[in-house]
Amino acid sequence: MKGVFAIIVAGLISLALLGADKPIPWWQPLRQIKAWHLNQKGQQAYRANEPDKALKAFREAREVAGEHPILRFNEGTTLMALGKLKEAEQALRSALKGIPPQQVREQASAHYNLGNLYFAQKRWNEAAKAYIAALKRTPNDWDAKFNLELVLRQQQKKPPQSQQKRQPPPPPPPPPVNEKKPLMKQLQGRLNAPWHGERDW
Repeated sequence: MKGVFAIIVAGLISLALLGADKPIPWWQPLRQIKAWHLNQKGQQAYRANEPDKALKAFREAREVAGEHPILRFNEGTTLMALGKLKEAEQALRSALKGIPPQQVREQASAHYNLGNLYFAQKRWNEAAKAYIAALKRTPNDWDAKFNLELVLRQQQKKPPQSQQKRQPPPPPPPPPVNEKKPLMKQLQGRLNAPWHGERDW
């Protein structure tokens, strides 16, 4: 009896960790425990710099628990580490849609990671918007402030092409000299000129 009670309590705790808001059927806690375990396994693999294993664990957790914003966030972050930026963007946007407004830190983290993703793709305007959204939720995030500063500097380097003035083309090269072999004459003159600081052997 104590074992069943412990499993139910662990299931309720895992639901709180995953952020479930609705009442659930009696069999769901077991599935949530499994999803929580897979999520933990994925986090450990990610911290151990094994993004392939982490991605597999996060996707297995999503198969067990269904669509969940935290699992999508973890999946998107791992896809970024693997360099699959298009899939990562989809996963992070999906996570943002599912994260409740009261989970401010999770929303800020998703915006921050989206900013990093856009930064990697040199999409400066979108990166700036993402970092600003992160800072609105967590104003003391120094990493977001630093990255926003980098983005703003990049934006200042290259003004939009519509604002750039067209420069006239460079002037044409001068016409050739009437000598038959001007290059040979120049080379001979250099070869015969004394070298400063050179000494004969």
